[in-house]
Amino acid sequence: MEVETMEEIDFQAAAELLSATSEWIGDGRTRTRIGGMEIEVDNPLAVSPVGAPENVTWPEQLLPAALAACFITTMSSISERLRVHPKGVRVTVKPLLARDSDGGFKFEKMLITVELSLPKDEVKKAERLVELTHSYCLVSKALKGNVEEVIETKVNGV
Repeated sequence: MEVETMEEIDFQAAAELLSATSEWIGDGRTRTRIGGMEIEVDNPLAVSPVGAPENVTWPEQLLPAALAACFITTMSSISERLRVHPKGVRVTVKPLLARDSDGGFKFEKMLITVELSLPKDEVKKAERLVELTHSYCLVSKALKGNVEEVIETKVNGV
């Protein structure tokens, strides 16, 4: 796969584009801005996930969400290069937590389920598509060496 050279990428502009700002609003809550979007992020120990207010999330939910979205956007680019034409893609990420050596918690595994609907004559390319997606996904790269990723691929030929 051809990638832009380092000289063609404005990393400072990318840093500005990808930046997020969180501001404390009390009781472990933050108001987080990502581009023009604003969400409230809370401490999962302060607000029960059961019956939580709408539009409130936790950092522990944002990381799996970022991984799932990154998989899909990365797959979109790679599928063009592989000449694969998905009719549908769904990625579900379920994080498994464990106790860390300091007594706190850590992400131990990310269980990634990739559901693909592909034309029947392209089904054989699914494994390579998912493999390349995993290797190029920026969020997955950030997790590498820290969190095990377990990928299950389900392919439906249409």
